[in-house]
Amino acid sequence: MRVAYYPGCSLEGTAIEFNESSRAMCEALGIELVDVPDWSCCGASSAHFVNHDLAVALGARNLGLAQSTVAKEVKASCEACYDRL
Repeated sequence: MRVAYYPGCSLEGTAIEFNESSRAMCEALGIELVDVPDWSCCGASSAHFVNHDLAVALGARNLGLAQSTVAKEVKASCEACYDRL
């Protein structure tokens, strides 16, 4: 199974261990994670407070980038990122 993987800002920084364990779990289950290319912050921490349209656009941009991986599903381990996408 091939899944587009959107790590988000926290899994690339303060929650790196969660990123590593998510990748290891998927590998053990035979799930191929394909990194979403050129992803950007989903805006979960502040964009929705600043500008609603921006917050929606950030999520839409990342989902569009995920489509370029040809995967049929997207994995976002962070619950805030998942919610914004």
